[in-house]
This record gives sequence, C-alpha cells and structure tokens, in this order.
Amino acid sequence: MESNDKLAALKEFRANMGGKSAFELLGVGKDADDAAVRKAYFECIRKYGADFFQQETDPEARQAIDDVNRQLRLAYDAIGREDKRTSYLAMLHGKAVPTEAPVDIEQVFLCEQAVAQARTLMDRGDFEIARQKLRKAREMDPRNTEIRVRCGYLDFMLMPTDERGKRHSGEVGQIRQELEEACKELATADYLRVYLGDLEKLEGNLEAAQKWYEEALKLNAGNLPAQRALRLMKDREKKTKEAQAPAGSWLDRIKSLLTKKL
Repeated sequence: MESNDKLAALKEFRANMGGKSAFELLGVGKDADDAAVRKAYFECIRKYGADFFQQETDPEARQAIDDVNRQLRLAYDAIGREDKRTSYLAMLHGKAVPTEAPVDIEQVFLCEQAVAQARTLMDRGDFEIARQKLRKAREMDPRNTEIRVRCGYLDFMLMPTDERGKRHSGEVGQIRQELEEACKELATADYLRVYLGDLEKLEGNLEAAQKWYEEALKLNAGNLPAQRALRLMKDREKKTKEAQAPAGSWLDRIKSLLTKKL
C-alpha cells in the first residue's frame, strides 16, 4: 500500500474509533485468547504504526497518527492478557472490578508524546536529548518494549569508546541480546532491525549488519535508513575492491577499450 493510501486508511480508522471497545478496535471477539489479541494488535500496527509515517510532517496528519497509535496501545494494554480481559469484560458489563488502578490517561498521553518527540529527535541525530525524553517515558511506562529498545540503541550509540575506538564488549553484548529478544515481541518493527544493523556495522560485523538491514526492508520496503545503509555498504565494498585491484588491471582495461575502438 502506498504511503498516501496508508495515511488515508489511518484517518478513516481514526474517524470510526469513537465509542468502540478495545475488542472492536483490535478486531477480535470477546472470547479471543492472548495469542489472538497479540496477533490482531500487530496486524493493526502493521497498518497504522507510527514508524510507517516518520516522514509525515503535516500537523493534522501527525495528530491523527498519534491518536490512532495511542488508542491501539490502550486497547492492547486493556485486553492483552487474560486477567486484564476478565476485568475489562466485567467493566463492560457494569460490574465492579476490584483489580488494578484505572489507567491514567493523562500519563499515557504524556508518555506517548515523549516517545513521539524522541523519534523525531533520533531522526535528526539529537541522540542525547532523545535519550532524556525516552528515560522519562520509561519511568511512566517501564514495561513498554519500544521504549526499552530505543533506549538500548541510544545507550549503544552514545557509549564511550577506548583509544582504539572500541566499545565495552560486555555492554554491547547485553544490548545486542536485548534487541534480538525484542524482535520476537516486535515482529513488525522494521526500525528495530535497523538498530541491530547499525550496531553490527559499527562493531565491524558487516555481514550481520547487511542481514539486519535486509530484514528491515522485508518488513518495510520504504525504510529509508535501511536503504541508505545498504547503498553505502555496497559503495564502500566496491571502492575497496577497486583499491585492492592490481595496478596493471586499469591499464589492461584501457588497452582493451582502445583495441575495441580500433
């Protein structure tokens, strides 16, 4: 689906959100289990996830994107686990629910706002300010996987290096493991694959980096960071091969061209 079509679909979804239950928003029945709710949520994110609209700058469009993603997140938080679904169903039927405290909508909004600001800052390369925003968001929602992986990526990018330009191997390994494990949960998060590609590239593992960038493009063919990274890697590989080619090879090519003309 083209970006304009995706945005139009998101706006239509937003226009029809009013009054819908969490089950209706995610498109699942009230008898759905954890796996079904999780699958439905990721299908929605595949259609309307904020990461697919990173290049969108129109204020009205940005508001629609934020509204839809916030509501989807709230819906998943409400019915993503069996115990929560039981409480939510009781609430729908007007029964008292002596379980968890009610969701602080204002805090959820502030958290989502901080994440959205951090995404923009990361796109601009303002990593330190982005990390500050995400750390505040993590305090409000410590279980949010997206916040955790983005913090991990920024911790890697801002990690000091030694005199040889190397980062602490133990810390790098821990961040790598966290990002790879998050791939199982965030099955459609192309940005996460780019993060792993960046990590492996900066650690000198070019084959692994290429694999992750290609994974990102499988999930989202329009992922610009992955496209740029692969193009740069191929250009550098080409230049390296040319620089390593025997000196006589250039003369041979010139002679070959001259012979053809004659």
